[in-house]
Amino acid sequence: MHKVLSFGFLAGCLIFTQAAQANTTLTLDPANGALTGLAGATVGWGFTFTNDTDFAVITGTQFCDSSSSSLPAGCLPVSPDLGIYTDFAGMQFLVAGPSPESTSVSQSFDNTLMTGIGSFAIDPSASGTVSGLIVVTYDLYSVSPNDPTFDPSDEISGGNYVDATASVTVGSLPTAPEPGSLPLLAIGLVALCTRLRKKAAAGPA
Repeated sequence: MHKVLSFGFLAGCLIFTQAAQANTTLTLDPANGALTGLAGATVGWGFTFTNDTDFAVITGTQFCDSSSSSLPAGCLPVSPDLGIYTDFAGMQFLVAGPSPESTSVSQSFDNTLMTGIGSFAIDPSASGTVSGLIVVTYDLYSVSPNDPTFDPSDEISGGNYVDATASVTVGSLPTAPEPGSLPLLAIGLVALCTRLRKKAAAGPA
């Protein structure tokens, strides 16, 4: 009898956890999470975080290397040789859930206002593409933390996470003309100007 009850309890917990996860989503802006920026520049992602079951509070975000496993604890940050990620959303107090809260929290990226999911400062010597996952961790509560009756014991679960693929491609500035080609370019321009002056002096045919 005890074994049956224990199995039923564990199954119920598993179903509840899956249901809670299934109702929580993360969408990055741009939609595919793919950014492009010059070496030395700072880029970042806007986002929409949606949760319609209980009340989710974002506790942090990470930009994890694509080889990471067992998230979120197994997150391998992207190499600092490629750039530095800074968490924005986790530094704010963002709650998503049913009324009286909103089920979705959306922000565009603004490096000055520090809004969006986070920023990525591309290393000046970086090249190629940095690929990985943006991982958002959050805690779930049965009562909104904004409610006057809220108590920390209202926590349902902590350390939950949701992720979305993301990448940063390092672009380059247009290449300057080779020094040896500049004299040839100047000669061509002089010849063109001389031809145009002669044509103007000759008048209409």
